[in-house]
Amino acid sequence: MIVIQPLVCGAYAENAYLVFDENRPDLLVIDPGDDLPALEKAVRQSGKRLADILLTHGHFDHTLAAAPLREKYGARVHVHPLDAHMLSLPGAAVMNAAVSRLPFAPIRPDAPFPAEERFELTLCGMTFEGLHTPGHTPGGVSLILPAAQAVFTGDTLFAFGCGRCDLPGGNPAALAASLRALLALPGTLTAYAGHGGADTMAAIAARWTVN
Repeated sequence: MIVIQPLVCGAYAENAYLVFDENRPDLLVIDPGDDLPALEKAVRQSGKRLADILLTHGHFDHTLAAAPLREKYGARVHVHPLDAHMLSLPGAAVMNAAVSRLPFAPIRPDAPFPAEERFELTLCGMTFEGLHTPGHTPGGVSLILPAAQAVFTGDTLFAFGCGRCDLPGGNPAALAASLRALLALPGTLTAYAGHGGADTMAAIAARWTVN
């Protein structure tokens, strides 16, 4: 059985997710935000080894714990090549030091996601189907986990809205195209977003009209 454990991190109430197969000794975390103690506690309580860190995009509220987690556990950091520079440039990551518990620690990704529009990767015994979903950032990705009937949408799509596109690298036309692609996914998938609660794609799609 695949377990998805959400953790709300930092001043922006960002959702990080621990994801693991109960029958394996390793786990991964998606978007480790600004709450290192909570993330370390969750990893410790799982009894598993943190092997991979997946970033749906490069904004600081989704990435601040990536560097200390990699240093502590030796986990590999994955991000889309178009957002990789955000991990070393506070301005590009829209760093807000006034509200952050963690400092900005520059980091280079160990294993960038493939640059294709659609890609597949297997980590910790779980196979993800990746979608390049730009618009909020140039290298935004959404990660479908068919075995758990889940899709991790980052800040591209929320249960009741979508990410902003007025920050550096934002693109309204690209965001609209990404939303159309996500809303066409099977309605049985549960969307786990970067902020707010989870909901089925069917319920989310019923609330949306994308021009």
